[in-house]
Amino acid sequence: MLNKTVATIVSFFICVSFALAADRSVVVGAVRIHISESGTGPTVVFESGMGEDASTWNDVRPAIAEFAHTVAYDRPGLGQSGPTSLPRTVVQMAADLQAVLEAAKLAPPYVLVGHSLGGAVVQVFAHRYPDEVAGLVLVDPEDGRLIQLLHSRMSATEWAARQRALDEAMPNMPPQVRAELRAADDSGEDVARAVPLPVVPVVVLTGTKKNPEFPGNPLEQDLKLELHNALVANTPGAQHILVPNSRHYIQNDAPKLVIQAVRELLTEPVGKRPNKKK
Repeated sequence: MLNKTVATIVSFFICVSFALAADRSVVVGAVRIHISESGTGPTVVFESGMGEDASTWNDVRPAIAEFAHTVAYDRPGLGQSGPTSLPRTVVQMAADLQAVLEAAKLAPPYVLVGHSLGGAVVQVFAHRYPDEVAGLVLVDPEDGRLIQLLHSRMSATEWAARQRALDEAMPNMPPQVRAELRAADDSGEDVARAVPLPVVPVVVLTGTKKNPEFPGNPLEQDLKLELHNALVANTPGAQHILVPNSRHYIQNDAPKLVIQAVRELLTEPVGKRPNKKK
């Protein structure tokens, strides 16, 4: 009973701390960008997946804010940020991120945590601005190579069924989200060119759960794992964590693993992390 009471009190203070997060805006070019910050310590920057705003990190940010300064933001056209006329590519998104951090007067180096398309963006950022990166946590990263591989391995009938299922899952997609979908589809070459990554601690988390009812998903999960294995093999010292209870949204399905990855990355010196799977 005492342990339960203590846990409740701790959870309460975590929630209060996160509730006190400071939200503000910065202007990059002519676009007003919404930023949410909480906690103190080394700066941990979160990059969301395709079409998602900063709230996708709500299950992990309160705990990470206990030992770090967390920064999440909405990309142009998403959440509370204004729209942009600039093309949506992962290279432009990486440049936008660098400009946002500079405008917000947040000094590097940063630990970058990216989910899905955000994982692709932070890899490109790390390649373009290596001196500004202290580490990377890639949460089920995806880029255009996965879709290309999947398309090449599925029959025309299977691919058409998958496209219908996606259309049903994401009806009436807003223009800014559709632009990010195109950016994700076209991102493969840019992300491939980002390897090798800078010599910083890197953690890759892979969701391995499959959904046999969604057309192509079991194959997609296998191909994604192959790509993640190749990334880890080409990144000396990288740690690869397999997450069997999550297909893709590890920050929501297994938030403790993301929190632990960030915590361990901040406490281990560069080059000391073994190349291993968990």
